[in-house]
Amino acid sequence: MSLGLVSLAACLSSSSAGDDAGTQASGDDSASPAPTSTATSPTGTGTTGNPPPGEAGATSGTAVPLLPDPNGYLGPSSNSVGIQGAWYAFGDDLGTNGAPPGVCETKGMHPTSACSTITFPPPASASDAGDGGLTSTFTQSTPGTMCLSGTAAKVLASDYSNMFGIGIGLDFNNSGGAKLPYDATANHVVGFSFSVSGIPTGASVRVELPIPATDTSGDAWSLTASADGAYTVDLSTATGDLHGLKPAFTPTGTQPAFDATKIESIQFQIPTNTAAAITVPKLCVSNFQAIVGP
Repeated sequence: MSLGLVSLAACLSSSSAGDDAGTQASGDDSASPAPTSTATSPTGTGTTGNPPPGEAGATSGTAVPLLPDPNGYLGPSSNSVGIQGAWYAFGDDLGTNGAPPGVCETKGMHPTSACSTITFPPPASASDAGDGGLTSTFTQSTPGTMCLSGTAAKVLASDYSNMFGIGIGLDFNNSGGAKLPYDATANHVVGFSFSVSGIPTGASVRVELPIPATDTSGDAWSLTASADGAYTVDLSTATGDLHGLKPAFTPTGTQPAFDATKIESIQFQIPTNTAAAITVPKLCVSNFQAIVGP
């Protein structure tokens, strides 16, 4: 991923979190993208997803559901693995306050009509708290099913940094608008599982796990979901792990090592290309769970 593809956060009330762009859900405590290899194959049920659990590198352990409240927020008492934060949307047309304009317009100097757009969830709007802040929520028709609608722009003049597309994400340690690292190792979290549906024809979803060391370049370690189905991602970069994380670009020896003690969030992004814009009628992530090992 390029410089514009860092983990993205938004404003909650009058405070903003991080250097990113997005719309962020608020909750009780208020809280807060690059090519990879693909890890997909038919499962035993006939759907397309990760290799079956018995194959190389499959994560095993106890699944802990991570179910947000109606506004898209996970409070500290909602799960046993210490994850606290909010679901949010991000895109190149959204600024650090969670509302337009974004880097597509302000840095890339592209017309708004050429930039990516998000029609759901709605962007942050003016707060009624009287402090001039912005707030937003991430509602769900089905509890825990987080959906995204919009368009990922066609990249102009190879400006991937400022025309990076759209996506949704969940911060793992964000209280009061400060995006902080989450220590998965200390909480015995060895991976995450989830289902993805609504991937547009010809497109894919990049599932990223940003850490502070990749924020500047945006080269987060990731897994690519190329078709609808159930997925598991291991918090591992081991060779041969079919569920493991892969470098953001062709390895150059410069990408920071993945650190499971400093994960900021998980992000599901529709990346852009130079051929055509990608319409996203309804991309959904559901059944999101942490996998806890011994």
